[in-house]
Amino acid sequence: MAGYRVALVLVVLVLAVPLLTMGTASAAFLEHRSLPIRPAAHWIPPRSGVVSNPVAPPRALAVDANATLLPVGAQYRVTNNAGAQNEVSIALNPRNVRNIVVSANDWRAGSVWCGVYTTMDGGRTWIEQLVPRNGNLSLAPYSGDPAVAFDGDGNAYVSCLGFGGIVNVITVTKSTDGGRTWGTAQQVVGAETNVFHDKSYMTVDTSSGPNRGTIYVTWTRFLSDSAGNYLESPIYFSRSTDGGTTWSPEKDITSGGYKYDQGSQPVVGPASELYVSWVAGTTGGNRVAVAKSTDGGTTWGATMIVNTLWDPGELYGGGPRTPHFPSMAVNPIDAPDGNRVHVVWADRRFGSADILMSTSVNGGLTWGSPVRVNDDATANAQFFPWVAASANGKVFVSFYDRRDDPGDRLLTVYVATSTDFGVSFAKNVRASAQFDPGNWFIGDYNGLAASGDFAFPVWCDLRNGGEEEVYMAGPPIAGTGGFRMMNP
Repeated sequence: MAGYRVALVLVVLVLAVPLLTMGTASAAFLEHRSLPIRPAAHWIPPRSGVVSNPVAPPRALAVDANATLLPVGAQYRVTNNAGAQNEVSIALNPRNVRNIVVSANDWRAGSVWCGVYTTMDGGRTWIEQLVPRNGNLSLAPYSGDPAVAFDGDGNAYVSCLGFGGIVNVITVTKSTDGGRTWGTAQQVVGAETNVFHDKSYMTVDTSSGPNRGTIYVTWTRFLSDSAGNYLESPIYFSRSTDGGTTWSPEKDITSGGYKYDQGSQPVVGPASELYVSWVAGTTGGNRVAVAKSTDGGTTWGATMIVNTLWDPGELYGGGPRTPHFPSMAVNPIDAPDGNRVHVVWADRRFGSADILMSTSVNGGLTWGSPVRVNDDATANAQFFPWVAASANGKVFVSFYDRRDDPGDRLLTVYVATSTDFGVSFAKNVRASAQFDPGNWFIGDYNGLAASGDFAFPVWCDLRNGGEEEVYMAGPPIAGTGGFRMMNP
C-alpha cells in the first residue's frame, strides 16, 4: 500500500507490521486486517469460577535428564468461550505467585474488546472478564492491545487501546484485589488530529529503587498529514506516580532519526532503570532499538541499536499475519552477573526464521553478538518470542515453533532456559500441544512471565476445533507450599 491510512476497521484494532525496508516516509508501515463483521459489542459482567482443568503434556515430551529444572510442567486453559482471544500478556503478583492476571484481545461480545482473566490458584480456575466500559474508554466502540502488570504491593493494572470513529485513547484500569474486580479506566492519552495511537504496552517498577511504584506506558504514535499520508511513527511514553490516577504529558523517546517505529515494550531494572525496546525502520532496513532512562522517564539517553533485524516477513502467505517485534527483560538482581539486559527477536540471517537473543552487561551501552535460542536442526520457522528473567539468574524465552511439522505450518510453543544469566541455553522444552494456526488473525505476540525456577508462557491456541483460546503453561502443583516441579 502506497501511503499510510488511518482506516479504523469495524471489528479489529490496528496491528502494525514492520517493513523489510523503509524507502520513503510514505512507505506501507501500518496494515489493517479486516475480519468478518459481527454484532455490536456489549459489556459482559464478571463471571467467576470458570474452571479450566490442567492438561498434562504428553509424557514422552516431559521426560528429560534435568526434569526437576524444566520451566513448565502443565498446560492450563485460561479462556473457555466461543469468541476468539489472541495477543496475550501475563503478569504474576510478586506477593502471591499463585495470583496471575492474563489479558488478550477478546471477541466474546461480538466485536473486539480488552479481555482480562484472573486466577488465584496458579491456573486451576479462572475469572474471565472484559475490561469495564467506563471512564473515557466508554466512548470507544472497540478496544484491544491490552497489557497487564502488578505493582510491588499486589495491585494489578491493565492498559487498553480504545478506538473507533473519532475515538482513539489509551487507558489504564486498576484492580486492588488481585484482578477479581476492576475500577475506572484512567486516560493516559486522548485523541489527536492526524494521529493514531497504537500498540501500547505497560510495566510497573517493582524494584527497591527510587521510582518504585511508578507505572509506565509506551506506544507508537502514527502521524499523518491532512491528506492521510503517513509521515512518521515514533515511540511515545507516559508515566503515573499515583497508582494510575494521573499521567504525565506524552513524550517522544526516540532520537537519532529513528522515527519509523513499532512494537515497544518497557521494562525496569533492579535500581529503577527504565528500558524500552522496539523495532526501528530505516532506509537501510529494520533495527532492534532500545532507549534508557535513569530518572524514571524524565530524561532519555540516545536511541541504542542492538542489532540489525533480518525480518523473516510473512511466514504464512495469506494465513495469519506474523509481524516480528522484539521483547526485553532484565535480570532483577543488582549483583555480579546480575542486572543483565536481554533482547530477543525473530531473525532470518541464518536462512530461516530463528529466535535470537543479544545481552548487554553494562546497562545497554554495548550489546553482545546474537545467540541462537532455538536448538532445532530443521529449517522450520520460529516466531513471536518473549523473554523473562528471574532474580536467581535464569532467563526464559518462549516462542511459537514449527519444528515438529514436516510441512512447516503447525505450531507448538517451546521454552528455552538459561541458568547462567543468558550466556547459554539448555535444551528447548515443548510446552504445548500442536495445533493448526488457521488463516485468521492470531495476534502480534504472546507473553511470558517468570518466578524463580519457573516460566509461565501464555499463547493463543487453536487446538479446540480451530477456536482461538488462551492457554498458559506452568508448574503442575500450586499448593500452600508454593510451586514445585515433579518428574512425570
